Amino acid sequence: MAYSRWGGRGSGYWHTFWCSHPLEEKETRDNAIFEICGICQLAAKDLRDDIESCLKSVAEQDSFITYAGDYTSKKEKLDELRIYIAEFLVDVKIAYPALFQKIKCLVIETWQRLR
Repeated sequence: MAYSRWGGRGSGYWHTFWCSHPLEEKETRDNAIFEICGICQLAAKDLRDDIESCLKSVAEQDSFITYAGDYTSKKEKLDELRIYIAEFLVDVKIAYPALFQKIKCLVIETWQRLR
């Protein structure tokens, strides 16, 4: 599923999508892949755990450059990318709801024990 395409919504700078998983490995909530075409692939768990480090990694890539006539700042581009990442994480949450229910129950049980 594509979240953005070059020349599409927003600045049109990004082409991002939920990447199909290698056949030999079963996709899970944690290893679902968000691809930033031409730059990198990021696992859902890494994005959930530390989105700021992931965005920093993207910003440091040689392929993340501005081109002549592009007046969109690096910060604006990363803010736009953050939207697509959030959409991806919501889709992953929807695709793997059972695990979220288990986590929610565990958190509630733990909280109740601590009260």
